[in-house]
Amino acid sequence: MHPVSLMAVYTTPDPEELAALCRHLGLGAPSAIAPVAAGVENSTWLLTLPATPSADRWVLTIVENREFSEILYPAALCAALHHAGLPVPPPRADVAGNRVHRLAGKPALLVPLAPGEHLSAPLPEHCAAIGDFLGRMHALRLALPAPRANPFGRAWLERTAAALAPDFGAANNALLARQCDHYRRLEAADALPRGPIHADLFRDNALFSAGRLSAVIDFHSACHDWLLLDVAIALHDWAGTVGDALDTSRAHALLHAYAGQRPFTRDERRAWPDVLCLAAARFWASRALALLAPGEEITGRAPKDPEEFRARLLACERGLVELPSAG
Repeated sequence: MHPVSLMAVYTTPDPEELAALCRHLGLGAPSAIAPVAAGVENSTWLLTLPATPSADRWVLTIVENREFSEILYPAALCAALHHAGLPVPPPRADVAGNRVHRLAGKPALLVPLAPGEHLSAPLPEHCAAIGDFLGRMHALRLALPAPRANPFGRAWLERTAAALAPDFGAANNALLARQCDHYRRLEAADALPRGPIHADLFRDNALFSAGRLSAVIDFHSACHDWLLLDVAIALHDWAGTVGDALDTSRAHALLHAYAGQRPFTRDERRAWPDVLCLAAARFWASRALALLAPGEEITGRAPKDPEEFRARLLACERGLVELPSAG
């Protein structure tokens, strides 16, 4: 199960407002509520709801710094993936079918607690399960609301590069500028398949039980973008090493399992080195940006070191791992 402990959170729900929401969703009033020690962007709580014996523990997420409309797409995607048989807990809907609710004036989601644990040291078979999941997800044809643009796409990277530039140094500015150039070139070519992507499938957003993938969670960054970008983001975390490299056996396991569900196109194989770089650049830039405003981090966690992904980005520019060939 998710680890639970006291922690600083952004928003504490009003007990009466929370009870009213739970009743509105046909779940009865919670008998217990505890903050969850997971995530740094949103407020997460574990609820005990005895009125629902089939799933008496639920995860409440109060989404911070996102408009209500921005969460409609991720919520619909979770429901569609669950309906398609993938291990994704669906947000609880009210009688009108609404899956995004309000608490403290902010978007809120309530999902059943999934079994399993996060992995700190994944093996190749775990990486294969992630690749298989992404390949199955990307191969689906889903009926979803209007596509949500990637909140961490090219425009974000360019804005972030400008914000970092004054104190970033010539070498770092040049490195980030090259990534922005690659982004513009790939967008102009418009050759890469697009669709719904998780956009943040790191190890802390997957649960395993008895060695099997039991749930993929936290779709708050989900959007419509290059499918290949989703693969690159996942690969950096699941195959990443302490240094600047990627573990070959884990990387191959993830990529070959993915290709078994959705083969990579010729354009994707050609663009792969640049997309792998762009995924590293996103996390390098976001971590560097967080260091500029440490006072905004109120979860009690130290900001993550951007150097990890800067080193990875430089390694990606030299070439780290290839995509499986067609067939």
